[in-house]
Amino acid sequence: MTVTNARGHLSSETIDLLLLSALSADETNQAKSHIDGCGLCKQRWLELNEDSQKFKQYVFARTLPQVEARVKASQQGFFERFKLQFVVPALGLATAAALVLTFSAGPGTQTEDDVYIGVKGHESTFEVFAQREQGGSFTVKGDTKLKPKDRIRFVVSPGQAKYVLVASVDGKGAFSVYHPFGSSESEPIAGQVPRRLELGSTVELDDTLGTERLLVVLSDAPVKAEAVKAAVAANPGAPKVEGAKVLTREFVKVAP
Repeated sequence: MTVTNARGHLSSETIDLLLLSALSADETNQAKSHIDGCGLCKQRWLELNEDSQKFKQYVFARTLPQVEARVKASQQGFFERFKLQFVVPALGLATAAALVLTFSAGPGTQTEDDVYIGVKGHESTFEVFAQREQGGSFTVKGDTKLKPKDRIRFVVSPGQAKYVLVASVDGKGAFSVYHPFGSSESEPIAGQVPRRLELGSTVELDDTLGTERLLVVLSDAPVKAEAVKAAVAANPGAPKVEGAKVLTREFVKVAP
């Protein structure tokens, strides 16, 4: 079993699982060997480790004592038998982050730590969902094959970003803006910064087959679509847009 995707790189999911030591021994060896020989994946791996270290140094250290105190106060009997200081390391960093998010504040409240977690670590993510006329709805993962006429939509966790743009580079290299659809500029995120935002655009895929790359551009100020297009042309593997964070994901479009 190979750990690389159709473009010969590690998927974001594989890199995350490698960080969490959740791959098999063979997959771990393959992934590490690939990182040693691939400049793009090595850069992504180093960036992920840097984010992880920042989370542990600045967020985890500040929020864990508060989590312990609140959970022990509300569930004293449970933690008499299972001490949190032993549970958290066993769960791993990603689960620890989820614990912090779950217990840092009560319903309908947002604390300074909540906001901070929204800016650091693995906070900025996006998901892709597809709908097929005779196949129902499903989540688009690294090995999902999409077809012309499938409709896709996006769910974004934007951190503290104030603007969002979703672009695409199809199998022939054509650049398009998927959200806000056909726009020349990113869209403001209305209201308070949400944890998870379902974007309004639904895109029906055309008949261009091959690997298509999605780019989600999150920023504090509006970003022009032309700037994103230029960034992709300058560095297709890891486009950089000034003042913005660029998240990428790929899928393969096959014939119906």
